[in-house]
Amino acid sequence: MTTHTSQSNLKTTPETTSAPSWIGIDVSKSELQICSRDPSLKLPAKLPYHAAGIKLLISKLLPLSHPHIVFEATGSYDKPLLKALQSHGIHCSRINPRHARSFARAKGRLAKTDAIDASVLAEYGAVMQPEITPPADPRLEELNALITYRRHLLEELAREQMQLEHPKPSAITTIIKSRLRTLKAQIEKFNRLIASYVAAHPSLKRAVDALSAVKGVGPLTAAGLLAALPELGTLNRHQAAALAGLAPVNRDSGTLRGKRCIQGGRREVRHALYMSALVATRYNSVLSKAYQAMVSRGKVRKVALVAIMRRLLIHLNSIMANVLKETVTP
Repeated sequence: MTTHTSQSNLKTTPETTSAPSWIGIDVSKSELQICSRDPSLKLPAKLPYHAAGIKLLISKLLPLSHPHIVFEATGSYDKPLLKALQSHGIHCSRINPRHARSFARAKGRLAKTDAIDASVLAEYGAVMQPEITPPADPRLEELNALITYRRHLLEELAREQMQLEHPKPSAITTIIKSRLRTLKAQIEKFNRLIASYVAAHPSLKRAVDALSAVKGVGPLTAAGLLAALPELGTLNRHQAAALAGLAPVNRDSGTLRGKRCIQGGRREVRHALYMSALVATRYNSVLSKAYQAMVSRGKVRKVALVAIMRRLLIHLNSIMANVLKETVTP
């Protein structure tokens, strides 16, 4: 058993489907705006976004020949739609909103409404043919929810601690200190919840134990990395670095050689790796030597630390690949 649902890249090609019907859906809190490139499909222009509305949408899509739905990732709002489509075997692609917006600008479509966004998503699907979004592993979804809320508590703790850096009336100071104690207790509770959750799932525990065997990587970091990057172990080194936003991007033009920097990627992965890389520069013999060598050559310490984060991620990706191989070996 793997720690995640298969993340193989499913491309909409003639081998997997024939002539898909591209349908764009703009997801908001209360409404689904729908646009099809084929007007003969006669889909409703909009539907309320609740259980009955999703059920009606599915009933309209199931009779169609090879529908492929494209919608943007919108935090938690798109999850009910994603699960409903996947549970009925309807192909769908959950894409980065920035990609859709860049595509619209490239087409000269600067105006933005729900109807325009749905139309752009349908056109994006036909032109770019995005990969089918694979079903998420429910175990990792729950683990990710725990870790995400723990991160929220940590951010709240940092904000409250900053409040004490400036003089305040004693009544406010008392409330802040009380809130700090509450937040610290809640964070400890979530630490225990995450540890218990991992321990209750053997495949997750096996993966966390393997990753946290690396000096600098603790169980919480390992669990956070698995939740934020469920593809870990199925990627090559370049894909892993790109998904994490740790791959340096060239900025060259003609004879100009611009400064390379990282951009994009999953912020949660970088958050999980940052402190581990910082610890590894002191206590991991291999990574510490590499870090010191870069600094001695004149590399800025922060840039060198990003390079260590990338090396650490690539190493953890190879460890996870071995864990997955052992899991499927009879």
